[in-house]
Amino acid sequence: MTRRRRPPSLGTVDRESYWGWVAAALFLLLPVDLLTTLLCAAVVGADAESNPWMVWLLTQSPTVLVAVHVAVGATAVAGFAVYESVSRRSERFGDVMLHAARVYLVLLVAVGFLVFWNNLSVLLFRRSLLAVLLP
Repeated sequence: MTRRRRPPSLGTVDRESYWGWVAAALFLLLPVDLLTTLLCAAVVGADAESNPWMVWLLTQSPTVLVAVHVAVGATAVAGFAVYESVSRRSERFGDVMLHAARVYLVLLVAVGFLVFWNNLSVLLFRRSLLAVLLP
């Protein structure tokens, strides 16, 4: 038998929703970005990549590439878990910390979408969206 979750009352923070935002941000910034970057590298070459860390990763073996992305994801999850734990213990600043985390996660998801659209632009038009927006 499963327990039904009560909706949070006004003024309380639904901490579980933050993990959904973390998952969305990591999904966009790790596997989606990795796959679209690999496609871009196959289409226009690794030299077109503007991120120097990704340029280095593209020259490594697939095992290293995946291991680095898994390590980044694990570090991000661990970091947010620590942040959430500290916010639970802080009676005075806990809600403020989580509201700041909400803003950060929304911005991170927005950046993830921007990176995705930029990679899609490179795939379709052979030109970075950022180069068009920022001449």
